[in-house]
Amino acid sequence: MKKVKSKKTRNSNNRNKNIILAVSIILVLILGISIYFLNNYVVSSQTQNQNTNTAINNAQVGTEKGDLAPDFTLKDVNGKTVTLSKLKGKKVILNFWATTCPYCKIEMPELNKFYQNNKNDVVLLAIDIGEDKSVVENYLEGKGYSFDVLLDSDAKVAMDYKVQFIPMSFFIDEKGIIRSISNGAMTYDEIDEYFKTMSQ
Repeated sequence: MKKVKSKKTRNSNNRNKNIILAVSIILVLILGISIYFLNNYVVSSQTQNQNTNTAINNAQVGTEKGDLAPDFTLKDVNGKTVTLSKLKGKKVILNFWATTCPYCKIEMPELNKFYQNNKNDVVLLAIDIGEDKSVVENYLEGKGYSFDVLLDSDAKVAMDYKVQFIPMSFFIDEKGIIRSISNGAMTYDEIDEYFKTMSQ
């Protein structure tokens, strides 16, 4: 004999089915919303990266903020060859100076102190303009400066960077873009402030 289900049992089953259906709809909605926002995030990130790459690709070689820093190859006082473009991926400070410049002499200890505290995050290239190697070596002797000193013997690089007064410094980010320019001697705190612009 077939057992007849009670009305109470049927109502209970209907409620369970309704709950399952409602939960399924909610899950589908949550999944759909998540996919929508994830897709928008990916598209937005790709657009930002494309815009950044486009800005870099469109940057012209020059000596103003936002320009691609002019490339150069110079030798340091130890005879090692340094090429700026090979330093991409690193933050670089170019400091133009000469042994005859009194303000350069004031600034150099500050630069060295900053470099010592940040050597893992920056490359500091002090570019001497138009002096013989022996003159530069004699000046550096005993001072304990740990950054690279390059020799721009014919002042060509200085001319490419349109250096008219020294000391003059260029703060170049990892992509080779000039982010800040300093004219005149800097204190440690000023160097630090300029350095922060390379991360903005």
